[in-house]
Amino acid sequence: MSTTETYDEVLQFHGHACPGAAVGVRMAEVVLAHFGRNSPENRIVAVSETDSCSVDAIQVVTGCTYGTRTLVHEDNGKNAFTFWRTSDGAGIRVKAKPGTDAVRSDEIWALADKVEGGTATEAEVTKFNELQAARIERILAADAADILETEEINGTAPARKPLYRYDTCVDCGELTSIATLHNHRGRLICPACHLEAHGGQLPVGHGHGHGHGHGHDHPDYKPGH
Repeated sequence: MSTTETYDEVLQFHGHACPGAAVGVRMAEVVLAHFGRNSPENRIVAVSETDSCSVDAIQVVTGCTYGTRTLVHEDNGKNAFTFWRTSDGAGIRVKAKPGTDAVRSDEIWALADKVEGGTATEAEVTKFNELQAARIERILAADAADILETEEINGTAPARKPLYRYDTCVDCGELTSIATLHNHRGRLICPACHLEAHGGQLPVGHGHGHGHGHGHDHPDYKPGH
């Protein structure tokens, strides 16, 4: 399948044409060349540092998805992804290269602010759409090395997050994964109720993660997930 055909397939899932999806396609192609597509026989785990449009392309093309728990979201505000092959721990990090079509120019940012803010003139909307369409064409046609930076990395691949049983939050009464229930003063409550119990703002150092001191001591919970 050509890059353009892959991009068209991504758009069926993503819903609209955009440079972000195009960048995601090119990133995914790098992953396929290194590791192949994620499958039960070839397990790949992706860590996303963004919530941009490129995430959808990664899911469609690489097979690393939230639903299979092989896509981990760690939003660092960077258009970058790390991919791990779990069989041998090999990893690569792929990111958009600054100063290329993979990143919005100042001109496009200025137009985007107006378009998204509802203040753009008809001419500015037309210009924005034309610039974005031209970017998409260049991104899809470019050599990957011209728009992306790729590095091999060493480390420990993140474990695929297991599914946990559910139990009832004693405050809201909703079923909640036992991995996320908080033991708040002897009462097991979900993250939302835990936040509400602290007046909508957790104390410093008292986050939703597992290091907040209250623990996840449900009898069926096993740390290390």
